[in-house]
Amino acid sequence: MQVVGKIQAIAPVQDNALNSVMTLLDRWAASKFSQDDSGMSVIRKSQAPALVDRRDEHFDGLDQSTFEVLEQIPGGDLTTHVRVLSGADRIHFNCTLSLSVTGGLAPPNIDLHAPRFVRDILGLELGWRASEDAERIVPTFIDVREADVETFLSLLQSRQRRLPLIVVSEYNGQTIAGDLHARVATDICGLGHTCRISREAAWAITQTLDKEWSCYNGAVRLFWPFRANQEDPRNHPLWTYDSLTRRGERETEVRDRLRRRIRERLLDASAFLADDPALDRFSRLRAQPAREPSAIGTTPDEVEGLKSDLAIATAALRERDDEIAVLKSNLEALNIALRSQAPRPGADEAGENAPPSTVLEAVVQGRSRHEGLVLFGADVEGYAKELNPEAGPPDKVLRYLDTLAEMAAALEKGPLGKSVPTWLKDRGVEASVESDTVKNNKAARQRRTFTIGDDAVFCELHAKPTDNVPPDHCIRIYFEKFDHSPHVRIGYIGRHFD
Repeated sequence: MQVVGKIQAIAPVQDNALNSVMTLLDRWAASKFSQDDSGMSVIRKSQAPALVDRRDEHFDGLDQSTFEVLEQIPGGDLTTHVRVLSGADRIHFNCTLSLSVTGGLAPPNIDLHAPRFVRDILGLELGWRASEDAERIVPTFIDVREADVETFLSLLQSRQRRLPLIVVSEYNGQTIAGDLHARVATDICGLGHTCRISREAAWAITQTLDKEWSCYNGAVRLFWPFRANQEDPRNHPLWTYDSLTRRGERETEVRDRLRRRIRERLLDASAFLADDPALDRFSRLRAQPAREPSAIGTTPDEVEGLKSDLAIATAALRERDDEIAVLKSNLEALNIALRSQAPRPGADEAGENAPPSTVLEAVVQGRSRHEGLVLFGADVEGYAKELNPEAGPPDKVLRYLDTLAEMAAALEKGPLGKSVPTWLKDRGVEASVESDTVKNNKAARQRRTFTIGDDAVFCELHAKPTDNVPPDHCIRIYFEKFDHSPHVRIGYIGRHFD
């Protein structure tokens, strides 16, 4: 069995806390499993057999309840092992998911989720924390408005933060598909925290941390705990709105693909969490053999000697437990840091390549990047300033400019072999040629004539980063193709002409 996910939490003991937790577990089991005529447990939905073991134990003032489920999946077995330990002042919860492979070495292809009962249990108002000295667990998403920025930054930068932080920013007042933040929060309950941040909050965070650490314009970011990797923003994956939506899929498809990617990352990292020391101690205590009466000293000196030996052994065990706990914590931090530093397909690097926050910034970056390859008109920045601050998204505008520069480089080598709109469409850029009606209309033609370099250029080609949005959000990039270098010249980046 290989551990593939682990969720654990600790809370102060309250009246009936253990019973409340186990009631939710029993309710989940009753809804998921039934029994056949032989008394064997079967999964209600699939009617597949499953092994279910439920136990309650008491030892030395501690109560532990365990729940273990073994179920078959394509290519292997999935084990869900739950331990709930209640002592004098703390209740400890651990849910470990493990996979085994049947035949071959390839792991089973399964989309793992945290079990539903985890959300129910962590939703109990018991004051759950990720560990004894770590942050509180929030079972739903955290709504971050401008007034909440200071609290958000405290959580983000806390050395005690043990769980990853998923930041979902708004674009035009909502997240992808309208509910990405809520669905991610449900998916990763106990594995991380989910924050939905407004545009105003995103700007305030950007001004405080600098752009390379921020998340805005519909982007999503995964912030690992700040430990060995806190000095480099590129270790914290960023998915921009354009990188997520450029395939042209429906937003619900984009949302669900990203949800799975985030779940996989967080489950993968959680497998390296060190087990709660209290659970390990209970297991060792329960495994100790009972002392035979004949082995117990009968004289006062023998009793005192045994007591002294026991005290020395207990102190040594405590010292060893503390050392093991430190080593496990260090190993956990190292594994999470290594995962954060490993680039994965589908995520944008932040840092020096942080996406532009406005269309104007995209224009400035595009002009700087492609100097000598693409010629920009003198008034391009002025047109861009007239756009709504939320227009774009800006990273998509920059991608369009990058693709136009790619076309300019291709034209340096010879003809494209196809029309400009077709060539651009093959690379994810929507573009059109103006109609004959526009080209033959003097006023319309004049409106599409721009000063580029020393020339007045009529631009009959235009790229369309956005469509079907309000006019001050709808962007057009007017450009023209030339037979001599620079082969692409851009005269206008601004509002759609009414």
